[in-house]
Amino acid sequence: MRLTHRTPDFAVFDDFLDPGAAGSLWERLRDEEFHFVHGRREGAWNKVYGLLDGSPLSGPGTIHDPDGHFTGRFPDHANHPTGAATDCVAKQIEEATPELLPWTGRFGEDWHAFSYRPFLYPQGSGLAWHDDSGNRAASFVFYAHPEWQPSWGAELLVCPAPSGVLPVARRHARLTEQIGHYVAPLPNRLVVIRSGVPHMIKKVEPHAGDRLRVSVAGFFLRRA
Repeated sequence: MRLTHRTPDFAVFDDFLDPGAAGSLWERLRDEEFHFVHGRREGAWNKVYGLLDGSPLSGPGTIHDPDGHFTGRFPDHANHPTGAATDCVAKQIEEATPELLPWTGRFGEDWHAFSYRPFLYPQGSGLAWHDDSGNRAASFVFYAHPEWQPSWGAELLVCPAPSGVLPVARRHARLTEQIGHYVAPLPNRLVVIRSGVPHMIKKVEPHAGDRLRVSVAGFFLRRA
């Protein structure tokens, strides 16, 4: 694991898993159950995703909650460890907690658990601007696909976080005025983003064909 880029708002770590674990994760994710994000509950619209954000799929959710602070609050999440493919990502995040501290804060003070689940983004899928605030101290995404080319899209765009609290309309207008960052979804890369930092996932381009943006994403959770 090596830190390859950092700002006060986010950090990029490459070679996050050892090569054997990364290869095993890719193979085992093929056996997971995935559902379209708008179809996890019958007739439901998952409002995290806009109606024009394509058709991403998500797999089983898991929560790593060592002290049991969130017992019963995530009924659709299994408790870590589950024996599933994504356990290796959670284990490495747990071991990397000191390196992630500048963006997540301190375990037991700024956050008390983290949640995660795998995602598949086929051609034409992405996620519009959002900031993962609320009870989240930070968010993360790990790229599990074994190959990615620049023409395939799906870059992570990050806008510098505003200073102070802005009205919703002003926050949205601010996005049109900024110069920010993009992060390529390279294999075996972890990105950690501080809460309140606007970001979005560009859509997977037609050039990708039938290749999927495959990720494990989650949140570092504050106590209510």
